[in-house]
Amino acid sequence: MSAANRRPPRSTQTAPRRTHSRAALRGPAHSLDRVALLAHQLRTPLSAINALAQGLIRRADRLGTTDIQAKAEKIWRASLRLDELIDTILSYTRATAGGIVLNPSEFNPDELIRRVCREQGGQEPSRPFQVQIRGLPEIVIGDPILLEQALVIVLSNAMKYSLPERPIDIVASRKGGMIRIVVKDRGIGIPERDMPFIMQPFFRGRNAKTLPGTGLGLSLAWYILKLHGGDLEIDSQEGRGTKVAMVVPQTNATGLSYSI
Repeated sequence: MSAANRRPPRSTQTAPRRTHSRAALRGPAHSLDRVALLAHQLRTPLSAINALAQGLIRRADRLGTTDIQAKAEKIWRASLRLDELIDTILSYTRATAGGIVLNPSEFNPDELIRRVCREQGGQEPSRPFQVQIRGLPEIVIGDPILLEQALVIVLSNAMKYSLPERPIDIVASRKGGMIRIVVKDRGIGIPERDMPFIMQPFFRGRNAKTLPGTGLGLSLAWYILKLHGGDLEIDSQEGRGTKVAMVVPQTNATGLSYSI
């Protein structure tokens, strides 16, 4: 065969295909959805504060002391909710940027747990808080500010997703070198099909979409515990309630690297 008629060898390489990941295709819209969710959650307590404050201004001369106190308490609760939302959003932003680091120090875990439970319980005075602390060491090493934030997130969820008259159980104990803090509620629980995704940022269970929340809390609590070399364990049954266990080493002075 002449050189003119000789066919060039067929390449074994295929032309590169254009591919688009699902995340890339829905990236901008998905990000906007998340921003819209955060904006909605921030607007809810702001709207409550605005409406209550306007009511006080318009009817100040006709309201009795009891009415004023009741409205002031609602404003206070709405402001607490707003502060919690802002704190969670800022902490999540820092976590995604790798900006959260441990500042370890010695602290008394018994005192921290009881104080956080007392402060959270003060937001719903009629709700029973049943606290049991067994065999904790007097001193542990970790970041008390971050661990307090994780416990506040877990307790806040237990309160948010259960009726105000239903009790919340808090049991803290030590096993080996690990501290275990278990928070149990008797609330709406988590659907079984949602359990694999419950600690993903912005994920919300099917039965919780109408309730206030950003879907960031549990992922942030998990991140804090992982930084300490611990973990967050969740056991739940829809309609029966949820049990969340915070597990953290008794001593952690260096911290681990995790991304949220």
